[in-house]
Amino acid sequence: MATLQKLGDEALFPLNSSHITIGRGPDNEIVLDDDSVSVYHALVTIRKSRDIEGTREYILEDLDSTNKTYINSKIISSYKLHDGDIIRIGLVRLKFSLKDHAPPKNDFGKTTRLSPYKSYKT
Repeated sequence: MATLQKLGDEALFPLNSSHITIGRGPDNEIVLDDDSVSVYHALVTIRKSRDIEGTREYILEDLDSTNKTYINSKIISSYKLHDGDIIRIGLVRLKFSLKDHAPPKNDFGKTTRLSPYKSYKT
């Protein structure tokens, strides 16, 4: 599943519906609490790829925001995202990734037994 990762605090936003709004307003799917972000700043639309069958395209559109939307330091109005693109919405930077970001795997089935008789040097 594709994601947007907020750079700085590493918040991760899965892109798992066909239309995802980004902005400062509380009713956006991705809420960015920053005064440089417009209430409704940008939109990600996910659709079937026109080029490669069985894949998806992620289109980022600026919603006529005050501070514009940037991809890799260039202002965009509409842009097809690519893995690794850096998005700037206001002053907030996000990284687009097509890679799965599964939470770290914890193997709770394995337990190490510590012997009370073993001494450890410090």
